[in-house]
Amino acid sequence: QLLHGMMMSRTLLLLALTAQATAFVPTAFPSLMTRRTTAPISLRMVAVKPKTGVGSNGMNDDGFTRPLVEKVALPGVSHGYEYRVIEDSVDVKKLNAAEKLKLAKGGMRIIDDIESLAAEAKEKGGAQFMDEDDINIRLKWLGLFHRAKIAPGTFMWRLRIHNGQLTTAQWKVLTKQIKEYDTENDRNLWSQMGCADVTTRQNIQLRGIRLENLPRHWKELTDAGMTSVQAGMDNVRNLVGNPLAGIDPEEIIDTRPYCEEFTAKLTDSGKGNPALANLPRKFNVCYVGSKEMFEHPDINDIAYLPAKDKDGNMGWNIDVGGLLMSRRCEFAIPMDAFVPLDKHWELGAAIMTTFRDFGFRYNPRTKTRLMFLIDNMGMEAFREEVARRYKEATGLELGKAETGLVPKVWKRRELLGANKQADGDNWIGMVVPAGRMYADEMEAVGKISETYGNGNIRLTVEGNILVLGVPDSKLEAALKECATIERLETAPRPALKGTVACAGNQFCGQSKINTKGHAVRFANFLDNNFDFPPGKDVRLHWTGCPNTCGQIQLGDIGLLGVTCKNSKGEIVEGVDLYLGGGIGQTAAIGTLYKSKIPIEEGLEAVLSKIAVEKLGATPKQSSGVASWLKSFLPWSN
Repeated sequence: QLLHGMMMSRTLLLLALTAQATAFVPTAFPSLMTRRTTAPISLRMVAVKPKTGVGSNGMNDDGFTRPLVEKVALPGVSHGYEYRVIEDSVDVKKLNAAEKLKLAKGGMRIIDDIESLAAEAKEKGGAQFMDEDDINIRLKWLGLFHRAKIAPGTFMWRLRIHNGQLTTAQWKVLTKQIKEYDTENDRNLWSQMGCADVTTRQNIQLRGIRLENLPRHWKELTDAGMTSVQAGMDNVRNLVGNPLAGIDPEEIIDTRPYCEEFTAKLTDSGKGNPALANLPRKFNVCYVGSKEMFEHPDINDIAYLPAKDKDGNMGWNIDVGGLLMSRRCEFAIPMDAFVPLDKHWELGAAIMTTFRDFGFRYNPRTKTRLMFLIDNMGMEAFREEVARRYKEATGLELGKAETGLVPKVWKRRELLGANKQADGDNWIGMVVPAGRMYADEMEAVGKISETYGNGNIRLTVEGNILVLGVPDSKLEAALKECATIERLETAPRPALKGTVACAGNQFCGQSKINTKGHAVRFANFLDNNFDFPPGKDVRLHWTGCPNTCGQIQLGDIGLLGVTCKNSKGEIVEGVDLYLGGGIGQTAAIGTLYKSKIPIEEGLEAVLSKIAVEKLGATPKQSSGVASWLKSFLPWSN
């Protein structure tokens, strides 16, 4: 078919395709960064300078001599205590809104209210008619996010799927819960309905959940060995590990036991852990076990990188402070620290409690992530405090970084399609377009895993799924069964397989655009009209607001949702477009290429230009694109 863009006027095409798009680096972003190998620290960015610190916590005159929070007993509450800001150590009026809410009633206490809140929602006709602080904020400590603006009375439920690993039995439980709310059978990525998203933290989010049914859903979840405790707000997010852990022919270390132990201690085995449930802000942790760094360590607050000491003992080098956010994007930096494999939790706890005790809690809340604390303390003082806590817990000195085991150069392997496992069986990777799945698709995947695989499913940070343990004797039949799932692909096209998108305004009130709907549409546009070089990764990341949940700075092409004016002066959906992001050994933070592009007027043309000039694509002769481009673009000949 002819391009939708052919409907545009010649003038608009010329403007869109030939205008000079001068790349620049906004002040909110650091300069383009890439990786290199530096001994003895494994992998680090070019031009990383030790942070010297300013010696101030930004909240009082104590510096970092006295914690800003304390443990407070709570008789009659299931956990018996919580951590609160010490009121006489700060100016309470200056605390940001989230901190004031936590000071009034800690978020973890909501776990005692599941039954009563569900009953109240049933009585009042929905959660939208209840106390806003409990419903819109505190329930996030259980992973429940009320969709107050978009779909009042329904929730997104963020789970904890550490290392992205699920059994078929667990998968079936999640499928059953979503099926209950999948009433419209609409697959257009625009209407509000029951569905599931595979996220950029190797996790699952269920959509359409009703608070009235939470006690039943909660029991189903916990009976299946899953939890959502401490999954939102100022807590540690899902633990990320190698999606091929335990089956990877090139594995450095199996990350599963470390993700599992960290999660169990973080959440007190799913019961909730108030000691680590009042951090200043969200916190990301990953364990690297793959040579490709499938785990994206650069953007984590703690990244455990496999290493060996001089005696050949395995352990972890530690990077800290990675973040992608509206005001600042910066890769994690080396802490110059090495811990034995079995001391990973103690080191993590030392970092997290240092953050809890000294992290910034005033406005703006955009300055409350770990890297801002490192800015204030300086890396030397931060490391000293962490080392002190680590020694208290283990009796050991915190060692200097050792020889890293992640190679500095490594060709990224394909996770999708049929691939050989270390044990001789196969895994089958399937593209989930923009990470979105529906109940019937989940049922089909569960059946394939149960019938042809070994009953284990994995999630990737790109929002795709892997079915494990398919023997050679069943591989052909399994692939045929996969082909019956209409939207999922095992032989994926380059743009679709590399597409990542946040929830978008289909479900999120902060998003300016429908990211998933547009992401799939434009991925199909590129795949249908262009041939990309063999083996070329084409990574398109979409996010609907500056919070960058879709990680636009990591994409070859990143698209940030905005509103802008079209040629008629009308306010319409648009994007700011970024280029140059990277992952793994070529990790980089993308920079702004062109701003305020109307989606329906100029985006196809700009993406066509980038596909050819930046990604080496050639127009397909059969699509009609080639002749269309030759009319306007000298580089299309």
